[in-house]
Amino acid sequence: MSSRRTLLRSGAALTTAAWVAPSVLTLDRAAAAAPSGTCEIPSMSNGGVWLSSAPASLAEGGVLDSPTETYAFLEQGPVTLSADLAVNRTTAGTFGGTSNENASIPAGTTICSYYVHGDRLDDSGVLTGSMQFSSHEIAGLIYRTNEMNASNFLRNPATTYVQGPMESNDSMTMSLATGANVLSWSMRFGPHLDQIRVITSC
Repeated sequence: MSSRRTLLRSGAALTTAAWVAPSVLTLDRAAAAAPSGTCEIPSMSNGGVWLSSAPASLAEGGVLDSPTETYAFLEQGPVTLSADLAVNRTTAGTFGGTSNENASIPAGTTICSYYVHGDRLDDSGVLTGSMQFSSHEIAGLIYRTNEMNASNFLRNPATTYVQGPMESNDSMTMSLATGANVLSWSMRFGPHLDQIRVITSC
């Protein structure tokens, strides 16, 4: 699974607003209040690590191969959707990697896209992590193949992607409480990657 993949621009279109790159980021930094028109930096816990910049590659067995940690980074944003964006989940709860609500985020919504990546060092066992947004709301999650492919226009152009959807043995819990939108995950591994695209309104 180490082949390079080119940036895809199929699926829902977007209108790019000025991308606001935080000037200083540190791992596991708690998010400060993020004003409208910027992308909040989530606080990470329970094995989740924030990357201060998009990684060069998500290749299996690469630098993000870890026995204990999962990683998240900002893909794009803020951007305004010019077409509906298909997502797999929009409601709070605990659910598996094959759950699908066939939901969508409507055109005209300004969003930020984050990517969660897990690649366990020994290709077996479990990796866990959590991310919390204190200012922005989680609008939807994308973690199945079709919807991941259709949303690949949100990919960060600095990263070479190798994509891996969540699977039936994987689980997620999403809480959408006001002021504390939290996503937690448990990824079970064989010889593959697990990844989630997290969409927030901003």
